[in-house]
Amino acid sequence: MTDYRRAPATARNDDQTVDLASTLYKHVRQLNGATTGPPSLTLPGTAYAVLGNLSAATYGLDQLLVQINRFFLRELQADRLGHDQAEDLADVLSRHGQAVAEARQHARALCAALSDAQSAINAVHSRATHGREAPPTTEGKTRVDDAGVAAAANDFPRPITDPTLHAPPPTGVRNRFTHTRRANAPEA
Repeated sequence: MTDYRRAPATARNDDQTVDLASTLYKHVRQLNGATTGPPSLTLPGTAYAVLGNLSAATYGLDQLLVQINRFFLRELQADRLGHDQAEDLADVLSRHGQAVAEARQHARALCAALSDAQSAINAVHSRATHGREAPPTTEGKTRVDDAGVAAAANDFPRPITDPTLHAPPPTGVRNRFTHTRRANAPEA
């Protein structure tokens, strides 16, 4: 089931902050489902846009990780932290800081790799093929109200230069962009 509730633009409390992270996770799960193929992934441009957005999102993770680490350091300095098993907080937060530093390296590497993947497919486009069929619906069958889509999918996409896409001008009307040659006119 899809959750269409909008996440708050700015979290006003800890619960809303957790909701933002939960929404991110839910959107990743939805993207996993959407990119399995048609009808949600049929164009190279869609994959290009998804990769770009994922790269931007992972770029933002670096700042998020820094801010979480700063929170713990600030709270430690203000003596507002404790530990359930009475471990030394300095040691615990040192391990946390090392793990966050490693996560930041991975996030930056992932951001760069996603950007490289996006750049690699920059010029990739769909190409019309003969006998092209409509992409299957989620049930694998064409529904009654998809009949027109299925018929159109066999013809499109077509290049803009395809003469069948141009309607003939009405009879008796001369197009100002069409030049006719007079039979007795000498060539220049």
